[in-house]
Amino acid sequence: MGNAERKCGTLSMGNANPYFGKRSPALCENDPRPQPFGENHKLVQIAASRMRRQNILASMILCGPAIALYAGFVVLPAFLGFAYSLTNWSGWNRRPEFIGLSNFAELMSDARFYSAIRFTLFETLLIVVFFTFGAMVLAIFLDNLRVLRGLVRGLFFYPYVLSILVSALLFQYLANYREGAINVGLRALGLEAWTQDWMGDPQWAPYFIFSLVAWSGLGFFTTLYVANLQAIPTELYEAARIDGAGALSVFRRIQFPMLLPTLTINSVLALITGINLFPQIVVTTQGGPGYRTATVGYYIYWLGVLNDRQGYAAAVSFVCFVALIGIAAVQVTLLRRKEVSL
Repeated sequence: MGNAERKCGTLSMGNANPYFGKRSPALCENDPRPQPFGENHKLVQIAASRMRRQNILASMILCGPAIALYAGFVVLPAFLGFAYSLTNWSGWNRRPEFIGLSNFAELMSDARFYSAIRFTLFETLLIVVFFTFGAMVLAIFLDNLRVLRGLVRGLFFYPYVLSILVSALLFQYLANYREGAINVGLRALGLEAWTQDWMGDPQWAPYFIFSLVAWSGLGFFTTLYVANLQAIPTELYEAARIDGAGALSVFRRIQFPMLLPTLTINSVLALITGINLFPQIVVTTQGGPGYRTATVGYYIYWLGVLNDRQGYAAAVSFVCFVALIGIAAVQVTLLRRKEVSL
């Protein structure tokens, strides 16, 4: 070893590069070569650390209010809801009694809860299928429309602009047995036998509720598909036209694979729409006839608000919350795998 290497404490042999050898903590005083752990390196580390702290502070200033609102209005109520589900809180008593898992045990044998689950799943299935595939078909039609395109798109989107309350009241008027527009029109056409109590008949009420949801939400889901269709490169259509591909082949080979990300979003949003079906029921049927149209959301409202069983209602809410997360996770996972395979 040379003298310079012995002074620097380098353990490398011969003319080996000192940057790859092991050096002692003491730095060379007379070594003209740049040191890997010199004063400049420490300054860079200090500046980088200061920049990281500034970025964290800026992020907290920008995102802090949103995080605080989300925690206060979503996270905290979720924990409080689970805590109340372990009590017999009525909504009025200041000191609810802790009863453990009794509410969940009662839930397992609640016939009305299972009836609400069945109706909610039935409506959710119709809503998911219609908003996922029916809206896709309508979006392709609107995308290919060449005459009055803006007007037609606006007419389909207009019902979504209306509030749920207005839409529900409109359908309630349409379904009125004596003065509703549907039955009045049927009588004017001489089809008296076809008149129905559309929201009072257990056979027709579920489908009328579905038609209300479909009419009010179709424009929104269709708009998402139309936006995705307009993002497809025109070169793909031109290449398909040159190859002589028909409309079905274009849909199967180009449009459907490109629409899969939006299909995933629409299916999840439709699932949430079906599970949270509540204001339409409150305005139109109030769960009737005979609890035939009571959804889970309306059943929670019926328990907690109308019957002063907030603790039991919180237990129902928590079970549905966990189930919704599980269903949505499975749904997104399966659709993501489908996107990758295509």
